[in-house]
Amino acid sequence: MGQHAGPPTSADLNCRGITYIASNVSERIHAIGEELATGKYDLVALQEVWVEALYEQLVSQVEDVLPYHHYFYSGWNGSGVCVFSKHPIVDVYQYRFTLNGHAHKLLHADWYGGKLVGLCRIQYAGTEINFYASHTHAEYNPDNDEYKAHRVSQAFELSQFIRHMSQSADVNILAGDLNNQPFELGLKIIQSNTGMEDAWPSAEHKNADDSGMTCWCSENNYNSGCPEAPMRIDYVFYKGSARCRVKCVHCETTMHKVPGKPFNYSDHEGVLAHLELEKVSEPSDDNPGDTEHLPDIPLRDDNLREAVTIMDEAIISTASVRWFYAAVLFLSVLLLLLPSSLSLPILLTSLTNLLAAFGMLWSFWMGAVVTETERRGLLATRSSMQVLLAGSVKKRN
Repeated sequence: MGQHAGPPTSADLNCRGITYIASNVSERIHAIGEELATGKYDLVALQEVWVEALYEQLVSQVEDVLPYHHYFYSGWNGSGVCVFSKHPIVDVYQYRFTLNGHAHKLLHADWYGGKLVGLCRIQYAGTEINFYASHTHAEYNPDNDEYKAHRVSQAFELSQFIRHMSQSADVNILAGDLNNQPFELGLKIIQSNTGMEDAWPSAEHKNADDSGMTCWCSENNYNSGCPEAPMRIDYVFYKGSARCRVKCVHCETTMHKVPGKPFNYSDHEGVLAHLELEKVSEPSDDNPGDTEHLPDIPLRDDNLREAVTIMDEAIISTASVRWFYAAVLFLSVLLLLLPSSLSLPILLTSLTNLLAAFGMLWSFWMGAVVTETERRGLLATRSSMQVLLAGSVKKRN
């Protein structure tokens, strides 16, 4: 016989807490804190809480109903990812993705956030829940995605992290802004390699007027007039075990317009999933528990073969990039030698030498260090994928 535990509610929201850049940050974070303090959320993952003072503000606002919390520090200005829980957080761990954009892409800035997946192990009504929170690299140009290999690599590493950490838990829940739509390869890898279920399509009940879209929604005042089509890139995923069955009884988007205000909580919509847990007292061959959410190995292998091709193309691309920086280095050396062959004013000679020295240092660093580090990261991801593919072949034989 199964023993029923209460249904936990798991929520996710990208807060867009970018001080000095985003609009109404302090008012919106305060409103988010007030909403979380209503007590209807058990587990909450937030992204883009970039400023520690904003995190501390949220902690003070929700401490009566969500007394347990953790911030995942990473990168230059923090990962922006944090977790709030009604129930004790007994252990934490985080993994920073190997590939995460480029430091010189200042306007994209993903590199500075140190994107990661964080794990909070939570004791919930006699059940051990692994609650994963993540924020992966954004897609800035769908027509020419220069970060495609990085984004696929992050999705794979996220899935591997969950796959290896999930075995000891009764329930596994992933919440985050994954920056992949359901049809994209990154999300397919996460699902097929972990066996996790997407709460939105699997929910038994949804509101009829709820589209499920979480980004570029026309009703959101921060996205009004935007030419982008609405997307679903924020998720709650779940998976049970032989000790506990899990199903999603209801899923909805949440935290839309702030009550009494002309603006939304964020430029993203939140996601709220009501999960029902059923503990299995004695798993056996006749009563194996939640075995329906197992990795789909053939589908996973198809996805990984496509991903390996993307890694190969990116590895080849790094060679072209190195040649570019080699050319810049050569031109910088010529520029350094130029003043000695010409009678130039002292000031112009000094500026030329300074520019040449900068060009030499920058091109050497980018070509010999940054690009080579990216190449090795691509190789690491590709080789891990190839090991899984080879293992599948051996199992079939």
